[in-house]
Amino acid sequence: MTPMSILLWTAGTALGLFILFRAAYWFNEGRKLQVSGYMTPPSTKLARWTFKLIANVGTRLLVGPVQVFGKENARFQGRALVLPNHMITWDFGVVGKAIPFSYRQLSKAAEIKNPFVATVAAWIGTVGVQVEGGKSQDGGGQAVVDTGAKILTYSKGSRMLLFPQGMLIYSGDIGPKTFRTGATRMLQQAAAQIGDEPLYALPVAIRYKTHRQEATWFQRLTYALGMKLIRTFRYSEKALGEDGQPIMKDGKPVYVKKSMVLYGATVAIGKPIAYKDLPADPRQAIECIRRSIESMLQEIDARKPVKA
Repeated sequence: MTPMSILLWTAGTALGLFILFRAAYWFNEGRKLQVSGYMTPPSTKLARWTFKLIANVGTRLLVGPVQVFGKENARFQGRALVLPNHMITWDFGVVGKAIPFSYRQLSKAAEIKNPFVATVAAWIGTVGVQVEGGKSQDGGGQAVVDTGAKILTYSKGSRMLLFPQGMLIYSGDIGPKTFRTGATRMLQQAAAQIGDEPLYALPVAIRYKTHRQEATWFQRLTYALGMKLIRTFRYSEKALGEDGQPIMKDGKPVYVKKSMVLYGATVAIGKPIAYKDLPADPRQAIECIRRSIESMLQEIDARKPVKA
């Protein structure tokens, strides 16, 4: 072998071993995400760039075109929790495409259980939580609040994505009962540590286009050719009786299978709400954030009324 060949072989081997070592490291970190509140090491610029790429490409493929309002509201200095409503599993990708800055994010552990997904999730700085019905399990609620507060206090520019409803609400319901107080308790705990330094809640509203009347002519054509299959989200929902209460069978609620076809989405980024301007009570504070999201959804609907 020539000296150049030896040099290239050595460099290639070293690079391969480095990639293998780092992959094994993040694989192990991904396994730890099943522990509520476990915080992986800070993500790298490459990881953040990769996430943005995945969010943009994945959203274009799975959701369609996304219109964003209020981008100017995302330009502020200080720590923040990004708080969107939660309808489908790909919400995190839609928010990733819409929000111009980088952040860590909280995810349901069951959604990142796949080894490959868990490895990537750990690499981009995800925090896992055991959740069932919107409520944290295995006593992990406080662990998640502690970790979220730790992330917010890490630096003056720390940001974190958290879905305050804590579960998927396919119907789009954003009533008070669907919102949890974990986010506002994180803010409360972080504020106690950083004092008067800027700390915000950034409300984000996502409204999906689910009516065929909203489809463009190009979408109608491509959906007829098969694109509709990958933009159809299937889910199960509790069957309700005429009184609006869940139908029960053998002591358990009855579920019906439904599906939702997407023709795009609209995202509204609200004005950041300073923590000091929120009520001290976590429940009242999350209600203020909920009302902000509700108001933005109403504004989105008012721009272009949806036909039933």
